[in-house]
Amino acid sequence: MKLKDILSPSFRTFRKPRRPMVVVDSSSDWCRKMVSDGLLTEAQMQHACERYRLGKSRSGRTIFWMLDELGRVLDGHLGDEWVTCLLKKREPELLRNMQTMHCLFGQHLLNLDPDESSDEGIRPVCIVGTEPSAVLLSELLPEGLWMATVYPSNLNILTFEALRNRDVVLFPRADPVGSYYLAAVELADQARRKYHMNVTVNTLLDQQASEEQKEREIDLADYLIENNT
Repeated sequence: MKLKDILSPSFRTFRKPRRPMVVVDSSSDWCRKMVSDGLLTEAQMQHACERYRLGKSRSGRTIFWMLDELGRVLDGHLGDEWVTCLLKKREPELLRNMQTMHCLFGQHLLNLDPDESSDEGIRPVCIVGTEPSAVLLSELLPEGLWMATVYPSNLNILTFEALRNRDVVLFPRADPVGSYYLAAVELADQARRKYHMNVTVNTLLDQQASEEQKEREIDLADYLIENNT
């Protein structure tokens, strides 16, 4: 006799809420566009997909999975929606008590093997705003360990708890009045005082982005692409 034979039908049909499985797929629309636009080679795109565990939806969109430093899948970003929110809409009764947690996109990279570090030692954590920028910059500027906040509210003082043994560089977006830069400077100061860590704020966009670029609130990836650097 097996366990399923002695369980009641209602118990056998109960399914424990499960977070989605991560399947790496480099054939999503965004990934193919990065290659077709000449921003990354196919080899670079495949490498980035494997490192960031990028997936693909049935409609061809990229799923930017969010994994913590232990490699646990916390959520996934699909367009403007979170995978957990989509699952709850699909099965509201089953998943209504499912708790959602977020971290930095790319936080699982903190546990890279030593041989993937730069020649100078452990790479600094470089934080930008969006997942596509982090993925792209990881191949264009591999001397940094690129992560993304996804939403501005995801970057707060508690975010630095997992980063306390790393040097951290913040790359805020450009804007006409420098509000993103000033907010990053304030947050970096809080992190230094609370965790006694080395946190700096990059000034490139604040000092060198054009007024038109600041109006569009470009990020570092936009700047490098537009200025061919």
